[in-house]
Amino acid sequence: MRLHRLPLWVVVAGGVWACAAAPAPISPAELDELAARSAREPLNGPLQLRYAAALGAADRCDEAMPVARRGMERSPTDALGPLVLGQCLERANRYDEAIAVYRAFLAARADGPGVGAIRAREHLAVRADAVQVAREALARETELSQEPADPQTVAVLPIQVMGDSTYRPLSRGLAQMLTSDLALLERFRMVERMRLGALLEEMRLGQGPQVDPATAARVGRLARAGRMVQGLATIPNEQNVRLEASVVLGTGEVTTPSRAQGRLRDLLRMEKELVVGIATGMGYTLSEAERRAILENGTQNLAAFLAYSRALEAEDRGDYAAAARYYQAATQADPSFRQARDGQAAAAATQDAQSASPADAPVLAGQDVAPASEFAEPVGGAMGTTVADLAPTSSEQVSGIAGTSATTTGTTATGTTTAQPPPPSVVPPTTVIGTIRIVFRLP
Repeated sequence: MRLHRLPLWVVVAGGVWACAAAPAPISPAELDELAARSAREPLNGPLQLRYAAALGAADRCDEAMPVARRGMERSPTDALGPLVLGQCLERANRYDEAIAVYRAFLAARADGPGVGAIRAREHLAVRADAVQVAREALARETELSQEPADPQTVAVLPIQVMGDSTYRPLSRGLAQMLTSDLALLERFRMVERMRLGALLEEMRLGQGPQVDPATAARVGRLARAGRMVQGLATIPNEQNVRLEASVVLGTGEVTTPSRAQGRLRDLLRMEKELVVGIATGMGYTLSEAERRAILENGTQNLAAFLAYSRALEAEDRGDYAAAARYYQAATQADPSFRQARDGQAAAAATQDAQSASPADAPVLAGQDVAPASEFAEPVGGAMGTTVADLAPTSSEQVSGIAGTSATTTGTTATGTTTAQPPPPSVVPPTTVIGTIRIVFRLP
C-alpha cells in the first residue's frame, strides 16, 4: 500500500481549519532496502534523493549529504536534493554553505514544486547565519577594530520616527527602502537588513532610540561597513513631514544631513529625494538610468507601504503568519508592489518551514511519500508527485485594507502545486484569517 501525506483544508466561517495525516516513518528494514536499491541503481537520481531524505530523517546527515549530492547531479531540477542537503548543512551550523545550495537552485529554477520551500529555507538559513556572524563579530571586536572597513559598503540603521505613533512601523520600512534604493547604485554594497538587525539585537540596540555617532561607527566596524546611514522621520499630527539622513563614517565623523520636507502623502517621493542626497553626500553622481530605477522601485501607495512596514516588524520578531497577512494587505493596496508580493510568498512558506525537518523534505519538494517496497522507479525515471493539495491559495486568505474588508471562499483542487509547495507535515490545527485595517490621516 502506498502511503501519502494528504493535507485537508476545510473553509469555515471565521477561519480555515487544517488537519494533516502524519507520514509513516521509514522502518530500519525499509531504509536498508533503499540502501540496497541505491547501490544497485546509482544513476537513478530520484531514488538517490529519496534515499538521502530517508537518511536525513534518521538523523544520519553525514551519510545523507553525499547521497543528496549524487542525486542532484542526476536530477538537478528536483527540489528534494537541495532541501535535504541544505537542512543537513544547517544542522551542522554551516549556514553559508546551505545558503549557497539554496541560491544555486533558485538561480536555475524560478518556479515549480518545492521552490517556495527552498526560498523559505534560504530565509531561515540567512537569519540563523546573521545571528551566528553577529556573535562571532562581537567576540572578535578588538581584532576587527584594527581592520579598516570597506568605505563602499553601506548599512542603513532603522529610521527613528518621531510624532504620531501610528507611523512607528515606518522605521523599518523606510530603512529597507533606502537600502533597496541605494543597492541600485553601481558603487555601493549594502549590508542586508537581516544581518544588520541581528547585530543590533546582539548589541541590545534593536528596540532602542537612535544611536549616537560613536555607537553607529562601532556598529559599522562590526558589520564591516565603512559608512552607516542614520535617519530621522518627523511625522506630527497636522504639520508637514520632515525626513533627514546623515552618514556616519568609521571615524565617528558625521556628514551634513540630507533633508526633504512635504505633506504626508508625499512621504515616498521624499524618500527618493533623500536617497539622491545621501548618494551625493558620499561623492556619487547618479546616472539618469539609476534615477529612473530608484523612482520606479517600490511603491508610491502609502497604505501599501505602511502595511509593508508592519510586515517587516512582524518578520523581525519571527511572526511569519502576521508578516504574510501584512504583506498581502500591501499587495492588495498596490498589486504592482513587487517587494510586498515577494515578501508575502516567502513569509507564508517560511511559516511552514520553521517546523520542518529533513523528514518533511519529500512533501515540501512536492514528492510522493512511499515506503521503499513501493518505490519501483525505473533508472532515470521521474519521481511521482501524487500529493493532494487542497489548501486555499494565498489570494484566498486576504481580508481588508485601509478600512475596507472582503470575504473570500476557499476553492479546492487536486494535483501538485507549481508556484508553492504543499503544506509540510506539521500544520497548525487552526489558521485564523483576520481582517487587517490600516487607517491613517492625511493632513
